[in-house]
Amino acid sequence: MATKILITGTSGLVGFRILVSALLDGHSAVATVRSEEKATLIRNNPVIQKLSAGARLIIAIIPDMTIDGAFDSVLEGVSHIIHTGSPVPFPDYEPWSQVYEPTILISSSLLSSALKAPTVRRVVITSSIVTNLGLNPSTTVAVSSSTRIPPLDSVPPSFANPMEAYILAKIAEIHKTEEFIKTQKPHFSLSYIMPGHVFGRNELITTADMMFGQNSSNNFLMPGMVGGELPFPIHGAFVHIDDLADIHLRVAMMDSSSPRDFGIARTVEYSTIFDHVEKAFPEATAAGAFKRGVVPVLPVKYDSTEMEELLGRELKSFGEAVVDVAGQYLENLGRNKA
Repeated sequence: MATKILITGTSGLVGFRILVSALLDGHSAVATVRSEEKATLIRNNPVIQKLSAGARLIIAIIPDMTIDGAFDSVLEGVSHIIHTGSPVPFPDYEPWSQVYEPTILISSSLLSSALKAPTVRRVVITSSIVTNLGLNPSTTVAVSSSTRIPPLDSVPPSFANPMEAYILAKIAEIHKTEEFIKTQKPHFSLSYIMPGHVFGRNELITTADMMFGQNSSNNFLMPGMVGGELPFPIHGAFVHIDDLADIHLRVAMMDSSSPRDFGIARTVEYSTIFDHVEKAFPEATAAGAFKRGVVPVLPVKYDSTEMEELLGRELKSFGEAVVDVAGQYLENLGRNKA
């Protein structure tokens, strides 16, 4: 059944891919962005233009999504909400003002607006496996979407780096949401989706240079295929963007009796990145387009076996994600030469 879905974060890898999938499935969508520049980026994207969505796509500009009532005016007729628009922990971000605080406030603002919108039936919030893993994840004990890190006794006066702020914000956010459900008893049901690092083709990327600095989690893969070295380890757990978009829409369309939260993360070893690329693109590798690099891994154990049952198929492999990213890089190199 076609519905009207509000999707946040549509100028990012996850939100944009969900937007495309929703339109392909025949739904109407309200895509929220923070500026006219980002609205134009989505509106003029070749994938969006090919869909010819017409009136089924509304791009809503909300400059400040942290303020109370920010989403009030865009929820008319919306039955489902998919919230992917939390800050990502870029190394140069100020941890408190650009990561921790907006993560909490945007979610709170969105839920407060949804509470005033009688048409809203279901809300899905994208979190991260770090919500379940915490700051110091075990390398031997598996966690899952139901694992809860205890709430913070108090907010730290400062953070060591943006990643610490990101992890603690995700933990605080889910506890605040659970308190919201308990105290407000909303008319809609709510689920969280906790993915690992998200890899795969990013249709927002149109140049080779963008592959390295504006490519969301894919930024972490690039050093491993072009001879670089990532200066810090990353969690050894991932999900293909195609699977993640599919899961978001399936979970969004579930009824209120379905499980609350869903984790999705396959274990990976980043030392295989170049092997996958060399096998798929031997001529480009021989010509020097790809070189073996280093992506250090932070080993984790995460149980998301229920996801294949939900999808009714196997999850896409790490090799498929790597090849998708490498293939897009080659396409963009060709555009550069042209």
